[in-house]
Amino acid sequence: MIRFALIAASVLGFALTAALGNLMVPLLRELQRTMRGAQPEQETDRKEPEEPVPTIGGLCLMVGTLAAVGAGWLAACAAQPSLLGSDRQMMSRLLIALLGTFAFGAVGVADDLACIRSRSALGMRRAPRLALEAAAAALVLGLLALSGCLPAGLVLPGTGYIRFAPAPLLWGALLVALAEAARVADGADGTVCGTAFVAMLGLMMLETQLGWFPLAVFPAALAGALMAFLLWDFPPAKLHPGKCGCLFAAGAIGCIPLCIGYAELSVPLALPFWLEGGMVALQILFYRRRGRPLFAAAPLHRWLEKRGLSAVNVFYSLCALSVCGLALAVRLARWA
Repeated sequence: MIRFALIAASVLGFALTAALGNLMVPLLRELQRTMRGAQPEQETDRKEPEEPVPTIGGLCLMVGTLAAVGAGWLAACAAQPSLLGSDRQMMSRLLIALLGTFAFGAVGVADDLACIRSRSALGMRRAPRLALEAAAAALVLGLLALSGCLPAGLVLPGTGYIRFAPAPLLWGALLVALAEAARVADGADGTVCGTAFVAMLGLMMLETQLGWFPLAVFPAALAGALMAFLLWDFPPAKLHPGKCGCLFAAGAIGCIPLCIGYAELSVPLALPFWLEGGMVALQILFYRRRGRPLFAAAPLHRWLEKRGLSAVNVFYSLCALSVCGLALAVRLARWA
């Protein structure tokens, strides 16, 4: 019956996100016309390239996932009523993971709204954005500590689980860094959705192996929503997830493993995001030190485009990196 709950969550996530996408695409097109200051009928004969407009397509993911997780969890509880009680605090862990993921998504919404208001791709200033992301991470860690679910250590390859006192600070920094890295990936057609889809499939499998099978309704619902969103985000994209979609996906990749006590799984699962953000960080540091860029372009998807790869090939390349990260996560879970 719990398997049926996972299927129901993924199918409902797909259906709701697809329906919301059908509504949002024309709304964002109208917003694009408004920001260019032109009437719809005047745009039909124009052949000029369209200006980039910040989008908030990630709202489709957020709404569709929330409804799908609710339906899937109700089905899981109907099959196993003990989930509503103190069975390893399953419900508390699910609610904290949801709250943390949506908290990061809300930071992305504020970032997108700042882009729309200022008509700039820069969005929020760095200091308030980092403060909001740190507050979201602190909220997750605080709720986990209050419920007694905060991991007190980490898994090291070849060593196994070791207790580590500063682990909560490490996990908080990990969540903020992951959000910043995912934010950099915005703009590459399909990249965020494709790589996050692979990560969610991996989390479904890993939660089953690690004994958290009922909580897999969350990654199942998000995987279905991401698959539906790819109908518009696959190159050439008609609808981008925006900063809210990027941070929502990053929040899920970071918060779900943390809430089941395996936060270190976020490191390999988010491999494409780390490479995207890492290239930008190295580019900035090298330029400040030497006065010249280290790479011809950054982040990674821009560098691949500079080397002649098409948008479709960039999508497939980063999804392949995500599969490699999933293989590393499976290997890491064996040492747990």
